[in-house]
Amino acid sequence: MLDRTKYLDVEEVRRLRTVAEAWAVTDLAAGRRRGPLVWMLVDLALGSGLRVGELARLKVGDFDPKRRALRVWRLKRREPIQETLPLSRGLTDHLGEFLAWMAAAGQPHGPKDALLCGERGPLTTAGLARAWSVAIHRAGLPAHYSIHSARHTRGTSLLAATGNLRLVQQALGHKSITSTAVYAGVTFDALQQGLDAADNPTE
Repeated sequence: MLDRTKYLDVEEVRRLRTVAEAWAVTDLAAGRRRGPLVWMLVDLALGSGLRVGELARLKVGDFDPKRRALRVWRLKRREPIQETLPLSRGLTDHLGEFLAWMAAAGQPHGPKDALLCGERGPLTTAGLARAWSVAIHRAGLPAHYSIHSARHTRGTSLLAATGNLRLVQQALGHKSITSTAVYAGVTFDALQQGLDAADNPTE
């Protein structure tokens, strides 16, 4: 069973997204850059399930809005392998709006520029982790939700929505179904619901 501290539930995801998006709107109105960047990070991390290193390596040119896809470099057996990750319509739209905002704000947005770039340059894995932690704090969520929890959240939600372990394997870039099997176990939430149902059977 995947430990409950490793992934956000539906309500926690909703709260994090709401707070991050509101922060972006406020900062946009004030001419500040941090809010839109953190909102993009939160949406991208939750919507893609990418590892923090994979997020840090993303370039503007990796985004293909027509195909609704991202080119991603994954390390497999210590060798970089390029894969194509499909995106939802919502995340595709957000990425397009984010890049248009970057261009209007005069930020680097050429094909070889970092996709997630702050005022001081491309965000490192440590910078991304810090930005995620700030968003978690603003949303009033437990500090144990690291940026890697977005990956576990994606895996858990995808399996709940589709019941397809192979789909989860492909989406998360696991080389073996064995790595994906952690999501196939009973989740903490499902176990709680089962216990409640057992204690309160319907007539």
